[in-house]
Amino acid sequence: MDTIARERPARHKSSQALLSPLHKAHGRGVLPVILSLDESIQKLKTEILSQDWSLSQKKIEPLQAAFTCLKNRFNTRKNALAILTMADSVLLYARKRQGRIPPEFIDFLKETMAHVVNMYEDTKFDPDRDAEVFKRVYGKFAKLKEKVAAEKSGEPAGLEPWEEPIFLEDAAPHPAQQKTAHNPAGKVPGKSAPKVAEPKPLPVQPGAMIRPITVGRLSLAIAEEHLALIKPLSPKKREKYIHNSQVPLKGLGGWFGRLSGQMKGSLALLKNSKLKKLILPLMVPRGMTLADIPDEEAAMLVVVSKGNWHGVILCRSIEPQATPLLSLARAKNGDIVGPARLGDDRELQLLDISRLLEREGFLFMPE
Repeated sequence: MDTIARERPARHKSSQALLSPLHKAHGRGVLPVILSLDESIQKLKTEILSQDWSLSQKKIEPLQAAFTCLKNRFNTRKNALAILTMADSVLLYARKRQGRIPPEFIDFLKETMAHVVNMYEDTKFDPDRDAEVFKRVYGKFAKLKEKVAAEKSGEPAGLEPWEEPIFLEDAAPHPAQQKTAHNPAGKVPGKSAPKVAEPKPLPVQPGAMIRPITVGRLSLAIAEEHLALIKPLSPKKREKYIHNSQVPLKGLGGWFGRLSGQMKGSLALLKNSKLKKLILPLMVPRGMTLADIPDEEAAMLVVVSKGNWHGVILCRSIEPQATPLLSLARAKNGDIVGPARLGDDRELQLLDISRLLEREGFLFMPE
């Protein structure tokens, strides 16, 4: 943390790009705080090491200016940009709250600033490491959002920055979107507002059969229609599959049973000889507290399919009986659709198999 920044100070040509969001939003006519790259990093280091974490208004303003400068620096690194956006949301929350904020918000802010400093001072860009850091940070950010939502009814100030979730895929907007970010409603002066887009249909409708499944330490639900095959998994096979990141289907058939006869859905329609030649990717669901690597304590292997998309998930357990879905609410988080109610006293997060398969699955088009 106390290493010297390796880059030379970079004064940007346009000071407007470095205006603190505070001044942009409120336009008080006060001279904005403008910091160079080195000054921004030094400001973060000072606050990380500071024992005074009251987050007064006097402290928030230069930190926002530092974040604005660093967002320009990291505008091509979507994970770093998303981490800065989350830290900036905490600052805006503290400003609107106008009082002492809970210590976990301060801890989060301190940690995110440390990550940003490390990303800046590391001479080698590692996108995989950035993605891993983002996932850890977002997991904590999501918990803070839950706390804010629980307190929102008694909070006089608006909490707009906490309304929209941040996802890995959405961390860096397309350049065309950046230009219109100040006008999210797409309004044109003198013209009526465009029609509101209809909500996307739910991936699973109430009444569908749902199977509870445990991935890592998280209890989830998966639609029965996507389950093609479920097999127990030995430690030796688990280690091999994780090492290779793929699963050859020929090893799942057994001595006496035809592999295709054990399958459900589109895989069951394939000839046994062709089915045994398939090698499916080992997929890792994203979202909430899910790990970014396959579960090393998994005891079950699940082949999932939708149409011609196929893949494999490792899980710790999956219940033998399916249960009707009573209702489903949208609360998107990675590959998780939202809470699915399976009974009066049971609610699990539904895994969006379609999203997972389209990102990591194998598309097999039979002849």
